[in-house]
Amino acid sequence: MHRLRVMRQERKLSQVELARRAGLTAATIHRIEHSLHSPTPPTMRALAEAFGMSVGDLEVEINPQARVLQQEVEQLGQLAKAIEMAKVALADGQVENTMSVLKLLEETVEGMASDMRECVRIARGEKKESPADKLDELLREYEAATALTA
Repeated sequence: MHRLRVMRQERKLSQVELARRAGLTAATIHRIEHSLHSPTPPTMRALAEAFGMSVGDLEVEINPQARVLQQEVEQLGQLAKAIEMAKVALADGQVENTMSVLKLLEETVEGMASDMRECVRIARGEKKESPADKLDELLREYEAATALTA
């Protein structure tokens, strides 16, 4: 929860002062900031009140996955509008426009799927695979396949 520390410091608050405002202990703030403790819903409410924001806004501020999910929700709203546009274009016999919207929808959904896979990877604590890692894996698979045929 490094981001919580950044928010606290941006507001020029000590751990003790944030704890006082939130009705928590400084030790709790320290543990959250150093990812030794995950805040419970009541703790999140108390921190949100101390920062003068909603729990949802605090969650988006301090949790990278929540930020990604927020962006995905906004994109889903845009996709719903694009689907409506495609329906209208198709009903009007505008096949080319419909195909353009469908292509855009496909690209957007593929991008969203990639973003969500990245969130899952982060949540699992898996390291990001580099192109070199992928190449090594392909080479191992190739070597294994050629060894079977030899």
